[in-house]
Amino acid sequence: MKILNFFESRAKGKIANIGIGLGSEQSQNLKVFKTTQYFLRKNSSKIYFFGEPKAISQLLNESATTKFNFELIESSKPEKDIITYLKENTINAVIRGNLSSSKFLIPLKHILNITEINRLALLESFDGKQFFFGPVGIDECNDYQKKINFIENAIILLKSLDVEPRISILSGGRLSDTGRDEYVDKTINMAKQVVSHLKEKYPKLNIRHDEILIETSLKNESNLIIAPDGISGNLTYRTLVHLGGGKAYGAIYMGLNSTIIDTSRVGKISEIEGALILSLALVKT
Repeated sequence: MKILNFFESRAKGKIANIGIGLGSEQSQNLKVFKTTQYFLRKNSSKIYFFGEPKAISQLLNESATTKFNFELIESSKPEKDIITYLKENTINAVIRGNLSSSKFLIPLKHILNITEINRLALLESFDGKQFFFGPVGIDECNDYQKKINFIENAIILLKSLDVEPRISILSGGRLSDTGRDEYVDKTINMAKQVVSHLKEKYPKLNIRHDEILIETSLKNESNLIIAPDGISGNLTYRTLVHLGGGKAYGAIYMGLNSTIIDTSRVGKISEIEGALILSLALVKT
């Protein structure tokens, strides 16, 4: 069974209020709007769209003839208001959608009192293999302890879905490359330390250091792949999804009491729909 199917089964029969952000690109906003209509044909929930006045006005004509359950929230600061609605329980889940990541993270951290962001993406290769992947934020997992925290949060998430983690830790080179570059050596040593620590803490954990060989990770059917750092993770995500024929289904903000899903501002329909499925599956109703 593909990983997305676990979320689809969890989402079945649930009803929630889901907030999603709109941005400045009209075509992308329309893509989000139409994808939510399709989603709500199969799921009984309500969608709240948050956007600046121009973004909301662009959807007024589109929404005039639609009958699905939604609300348009016009705001000069949609990044702040969508988090405020979540904190006040007006909505049960947030999808960043087309909102700026930098602008979104500021009120997210402030209003929900969050100090560390850990986002775990659900990806699919061009040949249909699905796996969790992270970090995808450029400033995430930039030291040893943060990487340990990230992986442990991911283990908790997978086990909550009854998915047994098969973890692949990547580094910046092969073991035989040691000595060629100081930073590459650092990533190799950190990967070895992470594997050693987690094997000691979780003796039955299926975890291995696959060096720089991400293709080996998929060959071994790893369902959780950890990049050396946030920059390489972000580049891997973009290369797979935007150049390599793969797909993304959204990224889960881990370790929170709230359900928040990240998407790219240029996300494909499959990513928007995936984020809606993830949010409904994970929401506590």
